[in-house]
Amino acid sequence: MIVHGGKAKEKGYVCYEMLQETLHTEPIKGIILETTIAEALEFMEDLKISHLPVVTNEGMYAGLLSEDALYEAQDDTAYVQSALRPAFVPHVIEGAHFFEIMEVCTQHRITLVPVVNKEGRYINSYLLSDILEFFRATPTLLQSGAILVVSIATDQYSVIDIAHAVEHNDAKLLGLWMTHQANETALQLTLKVNLEHTAPIIKSLQRYGYEIEGIFGDESYDADYRERYDHLMNYLKYS
Repeated sequence: MIVHGGKAKEKGYVCYEMLQETLHTEPIKGIILETTIAEALEFMEDLKISHLPVVTNEGMYAGLLSEDALYEAQDDTAYVQSALRPAFVPHVIEGAHFFEIMEVCTQHRITLVPVVNKEGRYINSYLLSDILEFFRATPTLLQSGAILVVSIATDQYSVIDIAHAVEHNDAKLLGLWMTHQANETALQLTLKVNLEHTAPIIKSLQRYGYEIEGIFGDESYDADYRERYDHLMNYLKYS
């Protein structure tokens, strides 16, 4: 158990190091509570962002300031403390997993995610562009292959079945996302595989009860649809 825990921690550290490489080249410093609203707006304009982390004089994270809140202020010579919502303190702890960072960013719809240590001291921020770049640079998106959108009843969903349908046809499952849940009884999933010819995989998925809702990046299907379209146009032209 100790060895397993050590490995998990090591993997988390590697993920954090990868995220560190995508951080903004110039650290985003938090503004202090005594910064004026006009100064804060100027900082946002310079950095092309809509949020700024606010810190105390001791460097402790005090909250996230939004551009909208600053524009709502009556006096731009007032300190940002007057526009800061004490309850709005979205952040992640230093070393957080990528999924945690994405969750905070999307949940609060913010343009950066502040990073603090366990004591609450502000460290830096992940820009939204940093987060998207990290996601774009993952092997799942970089490696070529086809994308399938499938749906199935919730009680029939099985990762094992999906993996078997893919690997049984000499392919690899590069990514699996639960992209939509229409209701409590149905799931929509997006799969990425490392092959561009997916007909055998599709047949296997259908045998497991999956309905195919979309196929992207499979040239054989693109060519087939194009051929059918051309036949239809020719038929309409001469009919």
